[in-house]
Amino acid sequence: MKPYCEVVVSYILPAIRALITRELLTAYNLTQMEASELLGITQAAISQYNKESRGTKVNILEKDKKIMKMIKQLAKKIARGNMTALKINSEFCKICKEIRKRKLICQLHKDIYPSLESCSECY
Repeated sequence: MKPYCEVVVSYILPAIRALITRELLTAYNLTQMEASELLGITQAAISQYNKESRGTKVNILEKDKKIMKMIKQLAKKIARGNMTALKINSEFCKICKEIRKRKLICQLHKDIYPSLESCSECY
């Protein structure tokens, strides 16, 4: 079984990156190479996010309007090119904290491990 924090690393962060990647490629017409340079990840990773072979748990985030608004706002700032790595990291943390606050990670954790259905460790 994966603890809560592993779910964040394995599923939530890749899902956030996938959604930001899609936004950069579609809304801002960036190339995969441009997006990879802005995000500080490889072009191959961008390709995998775009093909949905990485960051596959995006649906749990896409259903939440506030989270999607935060992700789109971050993508916009990144596309403008005026975000430092430190600022991007800070924004990721804000999104992740909001995801936790909204109990979306708990739901995903319970979906992955049905035996946790009665878990109330976090809340």
